[in-house]
Amino acid sequence: MPRVRLVYRQEGQARFVSHLDVMRAFERAARRAGLPLAYSQGFNPRPKLVFAAPLPVGTSGCREYVDMELEGDLSPDEVLDRLRRNLPGGLVPVAARSAAGPPLMSLVGRACYLAAGKLPRGLSPEHVEEGLARFLARGEIVTERKTAKGTRRKNIRPGIHRLRARSDGDRLELTMELEAGSARNVRPDEVLQALGVDLGLDAENFAVLRTAVLSREGFLLWDL
Repeated sequence: MPRVRLVYRQEGQARFVSHLDVMRAFERAARRAGLPLAYSQGFNPRPKLVFAAPLPVGTSGCREYVDMELEGDLSPDEVLDRLRRNLPGGLVPVAARSAAGPPLMSLVGRACYLAAGKLPRGLSPEHVEEGLARFLARGEIVTERKTAKGTRRKNIRPGIHRLRARSDGDRLELTMELEAGSARNVRPDEVLQALGVDLGLDAENFAVLRTAVLSREGFLLWDL
């Protein structure tokens, strides 16, 4: 069956929408658009929509991916046009192409983020650079994540592949390349919270944008 890979933006108020609700929004939009989605077999058939990686709630994304399996022949441009007219605000299709090869989720290895916020008073760019160097030199960076089974402690250091800072006046930007799609998955808010302890940053005051989802080898999923 033909498969279409779609790139979309998730922005504005849609950044607060859960991954499950994003999946439902695409499913409803596809039905309204009259797309011939393929469905799984069994007692509870589901549309064959495969997303690359869930976007953390509160995070925007400029290059998110979903693969759609179709039962009929439609060009990627036609799929793109129909979804543009039927998806809710904040979910913005950007491009579409035919896809083949391994399932989308199996390709995911890393994700890149840009976190922007205010440089705390009294903290100079030099202090930030020194703090980042100390932070990355640590063999272990332990965070706590609340789960349905209670609080779980996790060492996020192995999943931080790159972390850099850039300041302009009182504005601070952090670029991160983090592990994604595996047991070592690291969220940007976990990095910000850990940095907050070291540098006095307030994670709540940072706007976070996911700029890319990459394979384990560092390739954009669009190119695979």
